[in-house]
Amino acid sequence: MLNNSSSTSMQLISTITYSIWLARNKKVFQNKYTPADEVVARALNSLTEYQKHLVEYRLHSKQATSSDHNNICWSPPPLNCLKLNVDAHLNDDGRWGFGLILRRTDRRYVGAATRMCAGSHDVAMAEATGLKQALQFIETNHLSNTIVELDAKIIVQAVNCNKFPRSNWGRIASQCARFLSQSSNTISIGWVNRKGNTTAHRLARWALVEPNKNWFFDFPSCIQPYIRKDIGGVS
Repeated sequence: MLNNSSSTSMQLISTITYSIWLARNKKVFQNKYTPADEVVARALNSLTEYQKHLVEYRLHSKQATSSDHNNICWSPPPLNCLKLNVDAHLNDDGRWGFGLILRRTDRRYVGAATRMCAGSHDVAMAEATGLKQALQFIETNHLSNTIVELDAKIIVQAVNCNKFPRSNWGRIASQCARFLSQSSNTISIGWVNRKGNTTAHRLARWALVEPNKNWFFDFPSCIQPYIRKDIGGVS
């Protein structure tokens, strides 16, 4: 059976097995009981972070373009443009949370949103779905001259190069590229370092608390310090 398992399945099996082993050691040596759902949740979180770092490592190992070196921190969009940052986060209950934060040239906040959906263990799939959520947000709110920014370079490169793998995330990314080619609005996709996407990441984590909500006149308290940092240009 193991010989026929996919790489993703093997990673999941190994991670859960290791989490069970750690829980067993806590019980044997510290007499501390760990509930089964907590064991699985920790395993899923660990696997998610591993996959995301692995994707970034593989991409950073390739030669970076000159524009990538300028995308370490968040920067405002050009004059008369908007920038929509988006990120994905795997909650302990297995669902994906998405955070979207919209800002303008003077670094001022315009709007924000959280989204939730049934999750998977495919990090690239979640990031591609986050991009799709961002494009739907743009369409619903009739936005134009908008730059969508995310920290998943593999998704950005696939969409901008119009080359997609035969995978679930490749299918979603292809749908995003098709939307962009058919849209009458000016929309571009860009990459930013994870550090420059902190505000969207915090909002994605907040999606568990307030899922599927839009803010246009205020914003959740969880991102206030990050909004202030970005306004002040603090790295």
